[in-house]
Amino acid sequence: MNRYRIELFTRTGMAFSGMAECSEPDINIDYLVSSQSKVICPGEVIASNGDFAQIKINGKEYFQGIVVDANFDGIRTEITLNQMSEVLNTEVFADVELLKTQSIEEWMKNILNGLFKGSDESENLPNFIVITQSSTSGTHTADDKGIYNVYDLAVSFFKVYGVILDFSFDYMTKTVTCTIHSVSDTTYKYDLNVSDVLEYEIQSSLSNDSPNKMIIVDENDATNTITYYWHPTEFSGTIDTDSTTNRVIPVKTRCETVQVGEDETFTDVAYASAENTLYSSRYDDLISATVRADSMLFGDWHIGQLFTLYANDKEYHTMLTGIHKDSMSSIQLTFGYVRKRLTQILKMKGTV
Repeated sequence: MNRYRIELFTRTGMAFSGMAECSEPDINIDYLVSSQSKVICPGEVIASNGDFAQIKINGKEYFQGIVVDANFDGIRTEITLNQMSEVLNTEVFADVELLKTQSIEEWMKNILNGLFKGSDESENLPNFIVITQSSTSGTHTADDKGIYNVYDLAVSFFKVYGVILDFSFDYMTKTVTCTIHSVSDTTYKYDLNVSDVLEYEIQSSLSNDSPNKMIIVDENDATNTITYYWHPTEFSGTIDTDSTTNRVIPVKTRCETVQVGEDETFTDVAYASAENTLYSSRYDDLISATVRADSMLFGDWHIGQLFTLYANDKEYHTMLTGIHKDSMSSIQLTFGYVRKRLTQILKMKGTV
């Protein structure tokens, strides 16, 4: 029988504050949207909003998060946890122009250090460290006021450039670490019809919802216009002005205007806008698969892993973006960038 335990540490100083046996946890990990996990402990467990928590199974670390709520009903305590990345859900003033000379990783590192190693002791994270393991060139659409939500920045850089921010803490050294790296180019290939896949659902939305053509006009000169087209390939794609080769059908057009600064060219600004919109639709097939937790075909799961999945005589080139573990017998995996209700089910095993 598995044993589950939650360990709690204070937000300031990461001092050990308690531990308790708990029920089988309901774990949600999702890079694109805020998600919460829950455990239930017998008796009263004192946990404060913002405390660090880690769940262990048979003494092995299983999940780390941040306490949102601890509700004691007189018999048991239900503890709700955010993902560690929820610390990014805050706003900053930032200069995206610096991305012209800095990598995305270095730019984000400077923002995070300013937030969590700054003069505001209440906002700082214990012994915060940022480790960069890649260097990626990129841009981001400028906000008129220079105000950005850091979580939104992280999601945008993940979707457009494949840059990931991973958070963890080590209570032995009382350290919070953010590792910034690009997704691995290793591709895993799986057939969704194998017996280890209990069920799956696929919604192909790239052709239906996502823009694949952009018409961009200069706000200061309406005669200055350019049209970009998205040309998909297996795990990436290209954006250019070629209107004849490898087009997506049906065409979905997005129209935008852009402002051109003194030291900028219209072409550069327009392409950056197209890049942010069109690249973020690369993995707009929503695929959900429930697999056996003890499957020998599937290894450790990591957000950002690339997959080629086979189903319905088709292949889907996609990325793992969400993991839901609500039992030790199965794991639900979410692939792609879309988060919405499945309205078009292509196939669910066992129902057709």
